[in-house]
Amino acid sequence: MSVAPATPASRMRAAVAPVLTAAVALGYVGIDLTGVDEPVLSPLPPLAHAALVVLQAAALLWRERAPRTVLGVVVALDLLILATSGGQLGIGSLAVLIAVYAVWRRDSPGAAATLAGAAVATIVVSATAMAVAGLPVLLIAVAATARVLLLYALPVGAAEYVRNRARLTVAERERAALVERGRREETERALRAERTALARELHDIAGHHLSGIIVTAQAASALAATDPARTRDLLGTVQEEARTALADLRRTVGLLRDEGTDADGSHAPVATPSLARVPDLVAQARTAGRRVQLEMDDTLPPLSPLADATVYRMVQESLANVAHHAPGAASVVRIESATRMLRAAVSNDRPPAPAPAPRRTDGYGLAGMRERADLIGARLTTGPTPDGGWRNELVVPLGGDVEEERA
Repeated sequence: MSVAPATPASRMRAAVAPVLTAAVALGYVGIDLTGVDEPVLSPLPPLAHAALVVLQAAALLWRERAPRTVLGVVVALDLLILATSGGQLGIGSLAVLIAVYAVWRRDSPGAAATLAGAAVATIVVSATAMAVAGLPVLLIAVAATARVLLLYALPVGAAEYVRNRARLTVAERERAALVERGRREETERALRAERTALARELHDIAGHHLSGIIVTAQAASALAATDPARTRDLLGTVQEEARTALADLRRTVGLLRDEGTDADGSHAPVATPSLARVPDLVAQARTAGRRVQLEMDDTLPPLSPLADATVYRMVQESLANVAHHAPGAASVVRIESATRMLRAAVSNDRPPAPAPAPRRTDGYGLAGMRERADLIGARLTTGPTPDGGWRNELVVPLGGDVEEERA
């Protein structure tokens, strides 16, 4: 396990344990010199025992880098103190406690076996030393048990608590990071959805109006020399179409900005796309000189606002595609209701002349129609007709499965 670079604060914290251990040695020497307590019978003088404790303190300086090695040194010195004091001198216990905590805190493999071996050695040496000193068996058992609990069980429990707290902190941070990442992804998805919706809306508005402007302008150019009056009418239609397109675009951008007014400060009502406005689409196309027939049931079932707008946009985009890809071709808009469904279809004949550009079957307009259809669970079918024309059909469910309503 790698060790983080030491800082002044961390070095100061690391020095606390050795200083305390050395203080125990000095305190023991002071007690011996003052004669406050009766000295323990030992072949080693008190200064020798104190020196062993100082060695323990020095070893503790490396407990973060080599905890098991330090534990071995500290326990060996403690066992030497116990063996030469009849198992009664516990001045080496503090260093053992600190070393045990360091080993278990690192959570390294084999730590349990290492500590178990050290605990057994402590029990055997201390019990043997006390038995040789002639202490009662009961006292030996109690003392050995208390020593193991104090030197091994207590620091292991404390280290386990700290480790669990650290794991909990890491888990909470990871959970917070996951929540934050999920929030960012949700925001990004919402932004992508808004961009897609905006792109669809702008495409539908601009595509419809610009297609009408182009076709009408082409017709005006063709009639300029032979029918000036008709040309003026068509140019007026172009101007009106351009104004309408500009107004629709301004309203759309205004909605994105949460604005409800025009540039002059007046209220700008937004015409909501709906089935009720389909006749207006047909009328605009006819005004531009296109041949469009409308077949629409007198009574149609109510639709949700989103489904209503989807049908309208499908018709709008289909008429724009006819003007762009099949100029001069007659088209039919048919909207009818049946059991549990509403069918809207726009079809056109083969154009009288080749279109200026080949029809693209996967343009953004068709992609936008498919996306709108998916949002309401409708089925969109597009493709060429046997006579060389094109047909777009949208089937909107009214409570049943679209697949069940196929004609």
